[in-house]
Amino acid sequence: MNNDVNMNDPQESQDVEMVRTEKLVKRFGDNIVLNGVDFSVKRGQAVVVIGPSGSGKTTLLRCLNHLEKIDDGRIYIDGQLVGYREQDGRLVEDSEANIARMRSQIGFVFQRFNLFAHKTALENIIEAPIQVLRQPKDEVIARARVLLEKVGMSDKEQSYPHRLSGGQQQRVAIARALAMNPKLMLFDEATSALDPELVGEVLKVMRQLAEEGMTMVAVTHEMGFARDVADHVVFMDKSQIVEQGTPEQIFSDSQNERTRNFLSRVV
Repeated sequence: MNNDVNMNDPQESQDVEMVRTEKLVKRFGDNIVLNGVDFSVKRGQAVVVIGPSGSGKTTLLRCLNHLEKIDDGRIYIDGQLVGYREQDGRLVEDSEANIARMRSQIGFVFQRFNLFAHKTALENIIEAPIQVLRQPKDEVIARARVLLEKVGMSDKEQSYPHRLSGGQQQRVAIARALAMNPKLMLFDEATSALDPELVGEVLKVMRQLAEEGMTMVAVTHEMGFARDVADHVVFMDKSQIVEQGTPEQIFSDSQNERTRNFLSRVV
């Protein structure tokens, strides 16, 4: 097995869609959280989603890998329907095995690190490739050590989560997600649970992944990261995408008054 981190080929066409949603609707009871969202991410793009709390950002991420079931619309990842399949002209929920297979190709980094408390950093990283992908243990360990070095945690492979700072735990969580060789990485406010002085070390890893061509969607309140790293910025409010474009367009020449009002308070 190749120990190099598997990033998208930068020579591949940037016009190929990795993610596409069509008229996406998600409700929690009477509350419409996503209201007809059309969203796309090209292969190799770093897309940052910004907006006020409660605008639907995290729910959008959770729907992309079927952690939340949608109420209407469609989601495609790399051209394949997520969570459902066509049957007699209508959508029916896919099998658990197919959903799990799809989900294994999407890395998800949560606000809280969700590491196994009883396992070391190295053990956290190797668990899924061995148990889910059935890869040889010695090869998985070798790759895990490459990933620990990548996130600046080589000296912590035998440390348990309670001995790591929040920033260190989040970097292990990123390495754990990368260990599955994902085609897409999702970051849900990956720095929001961190002390301010620890935010930079996690953003540095995310920035490196973006520079290497990893397809990624990041929900974040870090406007500097959105401005400097994103290829595309999406602003959400009240369950809808209000405006989207390049960082320059959104931060310096936004056309929507709601976007401008939001940025005036956070930038």
